[in-house]
Amino acid sequence: MDYYRIAYIANTLGIRGELKVLLISNVPDRFDGLEDCYIDTGKERLPVQVERHRPYRKNCVAIKLKGYDDIRSVEPFKGSYLVVDRANLAKLEEGHFFVFDIIGCKVLTTDGEAIGEVEDVLSSGANDLYVVKREKGEVLIPAVKEMVKDIDIAKKTIRVQLPEGLVE
Repeated sequence: MDYYRIAYIANTLGIRGELKVLLISNVPDRFDGLEDCYIDTGKERLPVQVERHRPYRKNCVAIKLKGYDDIRSVEPFKGSYLVVDRANLAKLEEGHFFVFDIIGCKVLTTDGEAIGEVEDVLSSGANDLYVVKREKGEVLIPAVKEMVKDIDIAKKTIRVQLPEGLVE
């Protein structure tokens, strides 16, 4: 089973077992409705339940775990990650995908010609860029509707319609 990092446990917060976590997820309300997750210490994954959470500072959330009621019980978690299984990932809007699902997809033209494989996804501000590894180096493909016509995560394929000269 795969696990996905959603937050980094930066520190304890107060004496009643709260933790200060830095969001890795770009979903600001990530902890709304989330109960089950794991603390990944690097050696083990400890199942925990989020009792409550509150905004703390920019990109930070204060969380309280069920059954951990004082600072001593949560101190060992500093420097660990909160992770979730696939079933507990944030729900995305239609047409949006996780970066880890896009990486490794085969990129094909709408005519079925193979271009290469997505090696990375860069966030450029206006839109993401797919870094596609090919035999002749790499090409950057903007992730815009005008070019990306279909993404099939189950088949690990992306169909694109590229302007003349982008790929030679």
